[in-house]
Amino acid sequence: MLRLPLGEYDMAHYAYEIERRDLNLAGGRQDQYAATFGGVNFMEFYADDKVIVNPLRVKQQHLFELENNLVLYYTSTSRESAEIIRKQSKNVTDNKEKSIEAMHHLKEQARMMKEALLKGRLNEIGEILDYGFQQKRQMAEGISNPLMEEIYETAKKAGATGGKISGAGGGGFMIFYCPINTKYKVIKSLENFGGQVRNYQFTEHGLKTWTI
Repeated sequence: MLRLPLGEYDMAHYAYEIERRDLNLAGGRQDQYAATFGGVNFMEFYADDKVIVNPLRVKQQHLFELENNLVLYYTSTSRESAEIIRKQSKNVTDNKEKSIEAMHHLKEQARMMKEALLKGRLNEIGEILDYGFQQKRQMAEGISNPLMEEIYETAKKAGATGGKISGAGGGGFMIFYCPINTKYKVIKSLENFGGQVRNYQFTEHGLKTWTI
């Protein structure tokens, strides 16, 4: 509206400042940078608000296959994500060894995912997601729950090789990697849980503004 000369890093940073500092909502900063930059990126977060966004040159055919094999599932349950994130942060400040170790494993998972995407080893995606799922549930109480555990195990029995809880966990969305057209069996197996499979598409661009 004010036509300020803001770059992507500026916009993502201010979005983070508004949500985290002004509104005092707990959380990370990956969402703001993902939405602003768009595409497939490997993002590095450092101290003192330093962020580096590295675009990944993933082959188009690999992105098509990945998009085809991922099932996005809304559990139809909501949660207060900020409260779960506060618990995670407290576990770190309280030096809870199990939580900190799980976070280190999730950082390693990001490197594993980067390599698998760049090299086109999509058959490893499910196992990498499953590795992360096992670690994330160790970070704080409330990330997973009996319903989400049952949904996850049902999807795996139907053919998914792995998945993840999106965002803070506790409800909301889950994602499953379903190779070789197993997604149809997975979707069918989830019908009894009262949730919804949502359509989606990858986008190559992030936030865009223009004037007329």
